[in-house]
Amino acid sequence: MNTVSGYTSIYAILGDPIRHSMSPVLMNRNFGRDGLDKVFLALPANMNDFDQVFTVLKRLGFAGYVFTMPVKEIAIGHMDALTTEAEIIGAVNCAVSVGGRLVGSNTDSIGFWQAVQAANSNRMAIGKLFVLGCGGFAKAAVAQAAIQGVGEIVVATKLEEKAFVDSFHRFQDRMSQHVPDVRITLVDWIPRAWEEHLGSCDLIANGTPNGMGDQGDLHEIFPYSSVKSNSMFFDAIYYPRETKFLKTAKEHGHTCIAGLDLLVHQGAVSYETFTGNEADPAVMMEDLLEFIRGT
Repeated sequence: MNTVSGYTSIYAILGDPIRHSMSPVLMNRNFGRDGLDKVFLALPANMNDFDQVFTVLKRLGFAGYVFTMPVKEIAIGHMDALTTEAEIIGAVNCAVSVGGRLVGSNTDSIGFWQAVQAANSNRMAIGKLFVLGCGGFAKAAVAQAAIQGVGEIVVATKLEEKAFVDSFHRFQDRMSQHVPDVRITLVDWIPRAWEEHLGSCDLIANGTPNGMGDQGDLHEIFPYSSVKSNSMFFDAIYYPRETKFLKTAKEHGHTCIAGLDLLVHQGAVSYETFTGNEADPAVMMEDLLEFIRGT
């Protein structure tokens, strides 16, 4: 890494908790590799103090930001402009200052799709997607899949959680203005109700925290026997590196895409947004694994 000085451009990831974030590893190693006078920090910010924290950072002239949980949605109110994906999703996880104006994007969205396509060695057409959860990442996955031409999407969630469901319905309204032909179906969090859809799904994506830290029962309740043999499985969780949900899918012979794959692909998109330089997700993965081995 270059020596930090008064001329160094500063970037930061904001969220809470934040100490576990891998973004500083990805960004700083690439800044150093490209010889750029930039530094990337991890700073705590939550729903209670985000407005105060972000107002200060903007006043200090930070060059760009990454947003993680739980501030992706509140951050959108501080943007001067949005990409199409961010507007549809209603959340941003990346922002860059362009001529003094903050442009917000959602690199989780395109990062998800690129991670899936990198693993899609047979170039299977994805015509139907099954998403577990209806929160922020789920919306990002649904939006990008629709933009990429996936015609049918099924979303499984707990329908009694009214706030989440209402938020998803608002997302659907925004989606219909940009991709009117996609068919989105909400189903309840009842595994036996999923079975009629899974047999025709090409991709199953977990967008819930079920399985994080090896906690949760998704791998026990998911009806793997209802899934067709060439379906792919995705999990946004990257701790553990291979969730029980994916491990079980792999045991059933399915191609799996893990959370670290998402992390490096969305990180590469964010890096190019910040610098204009391309970053290789494979090199970013090696950076991450080297860091993990050393911790």
